[in-house]
Amino acid sequence: MRIVKVFLAAAILAGAISCGNNEEKNEQKAEAQKTDPRDALLNQINKYESEMHKSVTLNPNTAALAVKAYDDFAKYYPNDSLTPDFLFKAGEISTANQQYKQALGYYQTITSKYPDFKLQAESLYLQGYLMDNFLNDDAGAKLIYEQVIQKYPDLPYASDAKAAIKNLGKSDEELIKEFEKKNRGK
Repeated sequence: MRIVKVFLAAAILAGAISCGNNEEKNEQKAEAQKTDPRDALLNQINKYESEMHKSVTLNPNTAALAVKAYDDFAKYYPNDSLTPDFLFKAGEISTANQQYKQALGYYQTITSKYPDFKLQAESLYLQGYLMDNFLNDDAGAKLIYEQVIQKYPDLPYASDAKAAIKNLGKSDEELIKEFEKKNRGK
C-alpha cells in the first residue's frame, strides 16, 4: 500500500510539473506571437552579428545563419530602409565565407533594386572584383569595371577599375615581374 501511495504522489507531482511547463511554453508561444515578425528578424540579426563580433575569426555556421537572416529580411521587407544595408552585409559575409557567387548576387541586387543606396558604387565595383579575382570571369569583370568608370569617374573606384582592367588575365607571376620592372625604373 505504501508503494502505491509513493507512486501516486510521484504521478501527481509529475503531472503538476508538466502542467507548469506547458503553461510556461504556452506563455512563451503567446509572447512570440505578439512580437512583430520584423522585430523578430531584427533580433535574430542582432544575435548573429553579436556572435560574429565576439570572435576574431569568422565562424562559417554563424556566418551562414546571419546571411540567411539578412536574406529573409530582404525577401519579407524589400522596401525597408535597412534592406540594402543587410544585403551589403550579406555580400561581405558571403565573400569572407568564400561564397563568391552568392556574394555577387547580393551586390547585383543592390545595384539593380536600390539605385539610391549609399554604397551603390562600391557594390558595383565589388561585382567586378569578385568576377575578376574569384569567379574567373575576365570578360564580365571588364564590363563591370567599365560601368564603374563610366558611372563614377570621380570616385576612387574608377581608378581602381582602370588598374584592374590593365591587369585582367595576367598571372601573379606576370604581375610581380611588371611590378619589379616598374620599381627598377624608378
